[in-house]
Amino acid sequence: MGSELSGLQIFKYLPAAKKLADANCKKCGCPTCMAFALKLAKKQTEIEKCPSASDELRCLIEEAVKVKQHEYTIGVENPVKTGGETVMFRHDKTFVNRTVFAVLLESSDVDFDKKLRRIKNFEIERIGETFKIDAIHLKDTGEFLSAAEKVKKAGFVLIAESDDTEALSSLKEENPLIITNKAENFKDNLVAVTADDIDSLEAASKEKIKNGYKKIVLNPVLKNIADTIEALTYIRRMAIIDKFEPMTFPVMVKIPSEKNLGKTTALAALLICRYANIIVFEDFDEAMMAALLTLRQNIFTNPERPLQVESKVYEFNEPDRNSPVILTTNFALTYFAVANELESLPFGSYLVVTPSDGMSVLTAWSADKFTADIAAKTVKKFNLEEKVNRKAIIIPGLLSHMKEELEQALVGWDIIVGTIEACEIPDFIKSLNYIKS
Repeated sequence: MGSELSGLQIFKYLPAAKKLADANCKKCGCPTCMAFALKLAKKQTEIEKCPSASDELRCLIEEAVKVKQHEYTIGVENPVKTGGETVMFRHDKTFVNRTVFAVLLESSDVDFDKKLRRIKNFEIERIGETFKIDAIHLKDTGEFLSAAEKVKKAGFVLIAESDDTEALSSLKEENPLIITNKAENFKDNLVAVTADDIDSLEAASKEKIKNGYKKIVLNPVLKNIADTIEALTYIRRMAIIDKFEPMTFPVMVKIPSEKNLGKTTALAALLICRYANIIVFEDFDEAMMAALLTLRQNIFTNPERPLQVESKVYEFNEPDRNSPVILTTNFALTYFAVANELESLPFGSYLVVTPSDGMSVLTAWSADKFTADIAAKTVKKFNLEEKVNRKAIIIPGLLSHMKEELEQALVGWDIIVGTIEACEIPDFIKSLNYIKS
C-alpha cells in the first residue's frame, strides 16, 4: 500500500470506527478492526478479507496501491536501478535511485576502443564512495555485436540502439535498455518510447501499454532546455501526483554534443534535479563528470539521514605514542575533509569521531549531539590515554567556547582549540611540534 493511507486513516472507514453492529467481528482473522487496519496498511492482509469494507474504502486502497513510478534494473553483472521515485521534491522524503549516467558511442567508430578505455578508466572517490560512468549507449553503425561484447567486458550496463532484431535478441540475456524501431519483437524487455513532443510521447506510451509491453522508458526528444524541463516536470507530476499510468515510467534524456562544456554541465545539472532518471551524454569530459557525480551524490542523499561515518578512532599514517589527537563529529563531509588533511601529514595522527547523528560540528553542538560528556565518553571508550604520551586533544575552532567544559569532562587532558577550516589543519599541527625528528 502506498504511504498515503495509514492504519488510522483506514480504520475510520471500518465498522468499529463507525460504531456499527458488526464491529470487531473477527471474520477478517484479526481480533479488532484496528488490528486489521494496521495490518492492511503494512500490506500484511487484503481488503477482501473484510466483509464490511465499503466501496469508498476499496476505491481509496485501489488508488493508494497504484505505482507512482516504475522501478527497473538494467544490466546483469553490474546492474543499475532506475525509476522508483515517489516524491516531487527531495525534501518531501528522498529521491530513490541515482540518475544513471551513460555515454554515447557509435559501434563502428575507429576510435571506439580508445574512447571506451578512457571512459572505463575514469572514476572518482568522494565521501567514502567510488563513482564511475554507469552505462554505454551503443548506437549501431556497424560491428554492433563486437562492440557490445567490448562494452560487456568493460563492465558497463548496455543501452542498445539498433534495428537489427537478431542482434538485439542475442543481447537479451544482458538485460539492456533497448532503443529500436522494431520494438514489437521485445515486448517483455525494457524498451524506450521516443517522441518529439509530450503529446506524442503520451500517445506512444498509451499504445505500448495497450499492446502489452511490460517495461517502458520514456525518451522525449525536445528542442530546447525550457521545453525539456517543462516536459520532465509534467511527466513527474502526472506520475507522482496523478498516478497517470502512461507517465509512470523512468525518463531518459540525451544531451547532444556541444562545444561549450559549461552549457552541457549546466543542462545536465538541471536534469539531475528535474527529473531525468537516465542521462545520455554525447560528450565525455572527466572534469565535467566529476562535478556532476558530486552533485548527484548530494541530490540523492536522504535528507532524513545525513551521510555519516562510524564513530570510532581512525588512524592515519601509522600513528605512535607521539602522534596528535584530533576530535570531530561523524558527519561524512566533515570527516573526509579532515581525513584528507591528516593523510597529507608526514607523521601519524589519531582522529576521534563522536556519534553525532551525521551532523556537522555546529549543528551537532546546537542539537546537543556534541557535548562534553559525549566527547569524554568517546575518548574513554577507545582508551586513547593508553595510546599517546601527550594527553592533548585538538578540537574544531568552531567549538572554542567548549574548551573549559571539555577540560572538566576530560580530566588530565589538555584541550587545544584548533582551526575552523580543514585546510589549515596541517600547518596548525606542525606548529605544535608534533613532527618527528
